[in-house]
Amino acid sequence: MPADVSPLMGRAMRRRGVHLPLRRRRLGPGGGWLLASRIVLGVIGAVTLMVLALAVGMRLDDRQIDGHLGTATATVLSISALRTGIEFVDGGGVTIRPPNGVLYPGLLNMGQRFQVEYSTVDPTVVRVSGRTAAVGNLVLALTSVISWVIGFGVHWWLRRRAGRAARRREPEGPTRRAGAGPVVSRWRRRPSPPLRPAPPA
Repeated sequence: MPADVSPLMGRAMRRRGVHLPLRRRRLGPGGGWLLASRIVLGVIGAVTLMVLALAVGMRLDDRQIDGHLGTATATVLSISALRTGIEFVDGGGVTIRPPNGVLYPGLLNMGQRFQVEYSTVDPTVVRVSGRTAAVGNLVLALTSVISWVIGFGVHWWLRRRAGRAARRREPEGPTRRAGAGPVVSRWRRRPSPPLRPAPPA
């Protein structure tokens, strides 16, 4: 809303269907770089929260398995970047294929048979036998450290570019030529020419 329009007048004009042009907030010198640096910090924070959530989830899964422990021999069915699909038969003779795969699946190969530990309450919560959240915590810690190192470096570089852009837009101060007299500001107004007398009528 323009500055010369009061809020009451603005509401009245909107009721009559008159739409006022909105004032767009313009970024100052270096504002784009500052905005990008804040976005980088937001991404780092989101990655950190995700890592913490995964660490807590693995601890809870380990606690559930340790409280209701069951063992079986599983077979690797698929391997991808997000999950390792397995199949095993639980103590009741039911074939289990966990939708989220197996926990801590490092160094497993297609078709490999190996021992697993699962929760008898929920057999889809399963891990490689002998592995715990300590294995996953190492990977999560490395992920978090790398994210912070790279993210903070990018944040520092963006802040530096923002500072340079802001200094580039600042008006220049008083200048002085070589051999000249006192310092004269570039922004000083020139004196007006003297008034000439009107010619006689």
